[in-house]
Parts: sequence; C-alpha cells; structure tokens
Amino acid sequence: MTTPIPSRRTVLKGAAALSLSGAAGALVPALAQAPAGAPPAVAPPVPQASPPVTLTAAEASLPELAGPGPLALFNGALPGPVLRVKKGATLSVTLANSLRESVALTWQGVRLPAGSPALAAVAPGKSASLSLTPTDAGTFWYHATSPSLARRALAGALVVEEAGAPAYASDHLLFIQSFPPESGMPIFPVNGAISPTLQGPASGRTRLRLVNATPLFLRLKIRGPASFAIAVDGQPVSEPFELKDGRIQIAPGGRVDVAATLDDADATIIEIETAQDPIRLAVVTPVGPAGTPPAGLPAPLPPNDLPAEVPLKDALRIDLPIGDKPGAGAASLGTVKAGRSVVLTLVNSLDAPVSVYIAGHPVRLLDNVYDGWRPWWHDTVPVPSKATVRVAFRAAVPGTWSIVGQRGGDGEVVVSRTYEVTA
Repeated sequence: MTTPIPSRRTVLKGAAALSLSGAAGALVPALAQAPAGAPPAVAPPVPQASPPVTLTAAEASLPELAGPGPLALFNGALPGPVLRVKKGATLSVTLANSLRESVALTWQGVRLPAGSPALAAVAPGKSASLSLTPTDAGTFWYHATSPSLARRALAGALVVEEAGAPAYASDHLLFIQSFPPESGMPIFPVNGAISPTLQGPASGRTRLRLVNATPLFLRLKIRGPASFAIAVDGQPVSEPFELKDGRIQIAPGGRVDVAATLDDADATIIEIETAQDPIRLAVVTPVGPAGTPPAGLPAPLPPNDLPAEVPLKDALRIDLPIGDKPGAGAASLGTVKAGRSVVLTLVNSLDAPVSVYIAGHPVRLLDNVYDGWRPWWHDTVPVPSKATVRVAFRAAVPGTWSIVGQRGGDGEVVVSRTYEVTA
C-alpha cells in the first residue's frame, strides 16, 4: 500500500496522448546554413575538465535495504557517486579495487574508442587511472562489467551535461535499484532512499532522468499533469512526445529523460505499476509562486552527433539467437568495415523478456515488416519473450565490441557475443 500525499486538491490533472511505442518523430534536422555575408562562426570554448574522482570498490552491508548479505559498493554508498561532466570535457577517475576479484567498468551508452583505459580491468588490491571524454550529452550510467558485481550494487550514474545553460530550472536524477527482501515485494530505493521527495517549479516543468539499474522491466506511471519523453538511452529525441496517461516502460539498463509538467499545488508522483498496489518511487512537490503552466511540447534537447539516417540497402545482416546458455566466452558475430550499416536480428526463444546491451554504437529499432525505423536511438534493446526484434546501426568506431543479453527478472546472462569494426 502507498501512503497519501497531502494535497490542496483532490484530483490530479490527467496526462496525455501518445505512447512511447507508438509516437512518431522526425529524424534530426540538418543544421541551417548561415546567410551569405555572415561573419565566420566562432568555435565554442573547450569545456573545462571535471574535478578528478576516486571510486573505491569494497565490501559493505546495507541490511535495511538489501538484507544481511554483503554488497559491493563504490565509496561505501548506494548508489555510487553521481559523476558529472560537460559534453566534450575530460572526466578523470581513479578506480581503487579493494575486492577479491578484478573490476572492470561498463560505461553504458557512452561512445568510447576501443581499447580506452576507461574499459580496462583493475586487479584486486590495485588502482588505476581512467579517463574518458564523452562525445554525447545525456543520461548514462557506469557499473561493474561482471553481472554479479553489478547486481550487488556496484553502480552509479553518469550525467553528461549539455553545453550552455541548463534546459530546465529543475533537473533530477532518479537512479532506480532493487533488492529482494526476505519475503514480499522487492524494495526499490531511488538514489539510495525509499520514496525520496524532490522539488520543482510550480506551474513549470522539471527534467527527470530515469535510470533503470534493476534486472526488471519496469512499467512506470507519472501521476500529474502532462509528461513528455525528451531523451531515450541518453540520446535526445528530435521531437519530444507526450506519454499516454503518464506511462512509460524501461528495460533493465535503459534510461528515459522526461519533462514533467508540475501543478501549482499538488505533488507529482512517480510509481511502479504492479498487478497489486503501485509502488511509489519518488514525489516531486511544486515550490514557488503559481503561474501559467507551459503549453505544448517542450523544446527538443540539442542533438548529439549521430547519423541522420542508416542506409540499409547494402547492410550486413546478422541473426543473433537468444537462449538459456550463452556459451563459453563471447564468440564473434563477424567483422564489418567502418562506414557500412549493420542490421542485427535478435531472436528470443525464451519464455522471459531479455534486455540486450549493444556496446560501441547506438542503434535504431526497425519495424517488424519493413526497413523503416523508430525515431529514437537505443543502446539497450528490449526483446519480449518468444519475439524477434531488429535493430540497425552504422559502424563507425573500429574495435571489438560486446553484445550482452540479460534475462528480465534475475539478470542472468543469456547471450554474450562480440562484433568487430575494422578501419
């Protein structure tokens, strides 16, 4: 059961019109050309590097959330520290490993060059300096590459900020984790707390960065005025769209950024819908003077440097079966030359949905019948049970990249493969 939120009203405004699965949008528009005779464009200043950060991986316990068993935590905190850096700036991280096994980090959704030190494993009792320069602004997360360590809470958020002033006066990260209690419904801490209260501008909009760091497929509902999807898996959507009835589904490892419109009095509630009572994740209370709420769609976020289209005529087409046994090691799916497109068909024979993380390149979801694509990017692809999903991407970064599929519910790895991009 959920506890009531005090309110000066009895009814929240209804949300919405379009669903995530059915919304349409245009591809990223081309940049407008400067008028003739205009002065040459001035290159933007190089963003300053963020202060160095140390991540110490060590054993700990949080019995009030995770039961009596040991956890692996960064800096003794749940979740690990929120890492923030400006787009194009360098983030320097020292990874100190106090565990009994090696630790390597996955920077989920961050486009990094193959062989980047940020991907290197650190042996027990050792430390190493990692650095990365994100080329994309957006909401990402880092976690131990080992699924067992990641499930034991060795994870945190990476926020890459857009250049210039923030797009929203209120910007909140909601890093969602889950722990199975002794009995009953799982516990879902957000930013390490149970049902935290956040604040946003009355009669305004707040940015909610939703990160699903659980092994579960989450069906969320935002109870309040209209909410709009503005980014998926860290990549801005070219045309924000309204969430039907405030509902949105996020696969394990996925992220969605939402522009949530706030009332001038009532709280907005973010919850997980279940077959029983909903589970409250967080509450956003409006603060400040009431005014006229914004109308219409929010402005799109600045686009990242991704191709406007993925040519499919001569694409390399690969089938990837998903089953109970991933096999020994991570066998290669093949090699593709940089500049060529790839169509990857994910065939799930399991009775459970699977979340597939594709490293190296964001992908477009293709329609089931023909080679048209959904108007947003993914790095984490949901594949329903007994279903086939096709994605496409344009190979760009040489190196060997991983594809890992984890079963929804327990996070068990059910497929592990690699693909190689050559220059």
